[in-house]
Formats: sequence, C-alpha cells, structure tokens
Amino acid sequence: MSREIWAVVSDLHCGSTLGLCPESGVPLDDGGWYKPSDAQVKLWHCWLDYWATVRERLRPDDKLIVLINGDAFDGDHHRTAQILSSNLAATQHDCAVRVLAPAVALKPAAGIVIRGTEVHVGESAQYEERLAKDLGAVEDPTTGAHSWWHFQAMSEGVLLDFSHHGRMGQRPWTKVTGPATMAAQILQAAAKHGSRYPDLVIRSHHHQEADSYDNFPVRVIQTRGWQLSTAFVHRIAAGALPEIGGLILTCADGEVDVEKVRYNWKREEPWRLSA
Repeated sequence: MSREIWAVVSDLHCGSTLGLCPESGVPLDDGGWYKPSDAQVKLWHCWLDYWATVRERLRPDDKLIVLINGDAFDGDHHRTAQILSSNLAATQHDCAVRVLAPAVALKPAAGIVIRGTEVHVGESAQYEERLAKDLGAVEDPTTGAHSWWHFQAMSEGVLLDFSHHGRMGQRPWTKVTGPATMAAQILQAAAKHGSRYPDLVIRSHHHQEADSYDNFPVRVIQTRGWQLSTAFVHRIAAGALPEIGGLILTCADGEVDVEKVRYNWKREEPWRLSA
C-alpha cells in the first residue's frame, strides 16, 4: 500500500532567544557567536528526537513531505530584547537553515513552507519566501512564489488544508471552540460553493494544541510550537508551560492517521529558603 508521510511543524521562531537554535550555536554578523541557553539546548534535543521519530515511522517505499506551517523566524518585533540578532537576512536566516538540517537530512520528496505572521517574517513573509527558495520548496504555479499563504494537497485520497493563522479560545474550557467553529465554517463554505471539503485542516500560530476531532466531517487541528515562554506569555499567562511538538500524518488509501509528537515541559521545583 502506497503511503505519504507528512512531517508538520510550525512556529520555530528561529532567532528568538527562546526559539529553536542548534546546540553548537549560531555565528553573528560581526564575528561573534551566539550560544544557546540550557533551555534552548533541551528544546534542541526535543527537535532532534522529533525528526528521529519521523525517520522511525518511514518504510522503504514511503514518500516523506516536510511542511513548515509558518513563523520559521522570530523577526525583530515589538521592541523585543529576546532575539539573538535583528539581522533577519543573515543571522536569523542562517539559524533557520541550521535548524532545518535534520529535516533536510531525511531527503524528503517535497518541502512546503507556509507563510506566517508578517511581524515575525517580514512584509509578505519575505524572509520565509527566501528560506523556501533556498530549500527548494514547492512552488506556487500561480504566483511563482516558493511559499504559500494557503496550501491544499491531495495525499493518497486525503484532502489536506494548511494555513498558519487559526482560531482558539483563550480559556482551558474554550480552547476547542475555535477549531470546532472553524470546522463548521469550512464545511459550510464547501457546501455553498459546491466544492469538496478538506478531510484535515491544520492551523498554528497559538503554540497550543487543540482538536475538533470527529465533531464534523472536517477535522481541524491547532498545532503546538517550538518556542519557550516569552515575556509576552509571562504577561498574559503567568506560569503557563510551553506546549512543544509536531505532527506526523500518514496518508494511505483515503485515510489519514494523526500522530501527535508531544514534549511536555516540566515545571521547576519551588524555591525554598536554605537552612
């Protein structure tokens, strides 16, 4: 049976001092070197484990497709101090290329780059477009661009739908309402226009996992990210633990199996006054 395996990751935020960075570090523009923090090294090992898991799932005849669902870079935004360099074209780009080396090493049959948030990846996602060109990502035949705002693929009879920005409730008990309402909306739009609805919709941006499951014929999944808690997160959700991980989708014979590869961050031990 023919199978296509989709390795789906999002929100890498390369260039952030809390995002993905190789353990060896990244060269800076003026000859210095950025050394990742201990937390970033731990995050890097999770990243390597994810790609090792992808490799373990592959059979000799499988075709691997790697998809980056937006925000590959952190950018220079909101006057943040939590970036390793404001040089997106060189330093952050180099960081992203190094970060994606484990994926490239698996020699995927195709790579797709989805455009993320402009405040992170530049106007019209220009830095993700450059990254996509350098990686030889799948080209949009309509525009000639190598990155996509919205991407659909027919994979072994399964219609997949990808875009970066999704929808999610802001409370634990409302997290799933975003994906559920989006599933209903996409289903209704397909009926209105007489088109086939996607079987599986993948959205990102919120760095948290949520899933509409089988509440509707369309299934919508919000993905985890690969960035630790920033100053912004500490402000809006003090004490929240990051949700780290990616997806492995196996498409075969009109069905899709979803594997969620999760890395649950542990809370530090509470402080105690020394005796």
